Amino acid sequence: MRRRDACIVLAGAGVLATVACTPGHGDVRAAQESLLVGGAAAMVPLARALAQAFVQGRADVAIVVERGGSLPAYIAASRGAIDVAAMTRALSDTEDDAGARQYLIARDDIGIVVNRNQALRSLTRAQVRAAFAGEIANWRALGGPDAPLSVYAHARDATARRSAELLLLGGGALALDARECADDTALAAAVAADPTAIGYLPGHARAGAGADGLALLAVDGVEATCAAVLSGRYPFTHGFHLLLHGAPGGTRAEFVRFARSPAGQAIVERLGLVAVC
Repeated sequence: MRRRDACIVLAGAGVLATVACTPGHGDVRAAQESLLVGGAAAMVPLARALAQAFVQGRADVAIVVERGGSLPAYIAASRGAIDVAAMTRALSDTEDDAGARQYLIARDDIGIVVNRNQALRSLTRAQVRAAFAGEIANWRALGGPDAPLSVYAHARDATARRSAELLLLGGGALALDARECADDTALAAAVAADPTAIGYLPGHARAGAGADGLALLAVDGVEATCAAVLSGRYPFTHGFHLLLHGAPGGTRAEFVRFARSPAGQAIVERLGLVAVC
C-alpha cells in the first residue's frame, strides 16, 4: 500500500481533517523528511499537540496527522503506508505479530455522571450497561428513587459517543431514546439541569465541561481518580497508544520517545489525560 493509498483507507474510516505540522510555512514538501501519523479520531488532539512540539526548531522533519480509526491505521502501518498508528486500544491477539511494537503514551476514561441531587453514588458495570442500553426506565431498578431514568449522550456520529458505546456497552448501541447533546459542555449542562439524568463524560473533558451540578459515580466501588485510571482499576478506562511496525529506529522512533518523555507527558496532562511515564 502506498502512502497516498493510506489516506484513502483512513478517509473511508471517517477522516475529517488533516493536520500538517511543519517548521516553515506548512509545506510538507519543504522538509527533508515527513512522518505520517494516522489513527483514532479521539487521539487527533494529542497527536497534533505532540507533533507541533516535536517539530519545533527542527527544519528536517514535518508531521501529517490523519484522522480515521484504530484498525485502518494498524493495517496501514503494518503495510508501511504510514509511519505511526495512533490507537485507542491494545493490540488483539491476531494483530500482535513480531513486527508490531505498541507504546502506551496516555490513559483516559469514560466517567458516569448524574445530577448532583441523585441519591445514588455508585453502580455496578452491569447496571451501567443496562441503563445506557435502554433496558432500565426507572431509577428504582438501580436502587434509586421512583423516578424515570433519562439517558443523555453525544450525537450519533460523535467520536465521544462511539468511545462510550465501546467501553460502556462492549460495542453495543446506546438507548434509542437517548437525548442527544452537541458536545461535552452541552451534555454536562443537560445532566446538571435534569434530576432524572444519567450521562457520560470522557476524563479529559470533565474539567472543561463544568462540574457544577454533577456527581461522578463510582463503578463497582471504584472512583474514576487519576490513580485508578492509571492502574486500570476503574473499569471504563482505555489507553492511548502509538504503534510502529517493522525495523525500529529513525525519526518515527524519536517521535514515540518524545511522546513518552517528560516534555511529551506534560502535553498529555495539559490536555486533561492521565500521564503514564
